[in-house]
Amino acid sequence: MRGAMKIRPICFALIAVLAACLCACSSRGTDVLKNEAAAKAVGRVALLPVENPTGDARVSKILRHKLSEELRFKGYPQVDIELIDSRLASLANANGTGKTEISPGVVREMLGADAAMYCSLVESKMSKKLFYTPVTVSVRCELLSTSTGEILWNAQGKATGRSFDLRSKTLDLKALGDLEAVMEEVVGKVMESLPYGPKLSG
Repeated sequence: MRGAMKIRPICFALIAVLAACLCACSSRGTDVLKNEAAAKAVGRVALLPVENPTGDARVSKILRHKLSEELRFKGYPQVDIELIDSRLASLANANGTGKTEISPGVVREMLGADAAMYCSLVESKMSKKLFYTPVTVSVRCELLSTSTGEILWNAQGKATGRSFDLRSKTLDLKALGDLEAVMEEVVGKVMESLPYGPKLSG
């Protein structure tokens, strides 16, 4: 009987430690919902290229695809990504700057969108250890009205995954797979507070 009573505090302690670890591995920043009614009334969204200081085009492409899928799931009609990129490329060439930064007002003029979504990859890293590789991704997004420039919504999220293997090459492959899984997780967290769009909010 005494043995069982001793085991209980140990079990509770283990559960508490496990819960703390899980919380540390996944988090979401404070969401800001400036105007929920305006966000719900958005007709079409232009999802602009992901700002990525790492310069990894593969990561940017995967992340943008997952953001687009989540916007569709939330009921937001979108401007075709290929059309956005071609218009941005034309604008950059015309300016002779090579940059693709674009204001909400220009998004409205060029693409006819009611809102522009700007997302940035705040953090993306793989820290390879002896037998495991932590993968961390942090993303921030803002939805701006193209008519007023007002921030309708923004949020930031962070997630971490860990791959384990005794073989280095296998560990590298697992880490790459985990990167995509972690990006999917963090996109879900970031977009969770975005109000449902016109296709679902009616």
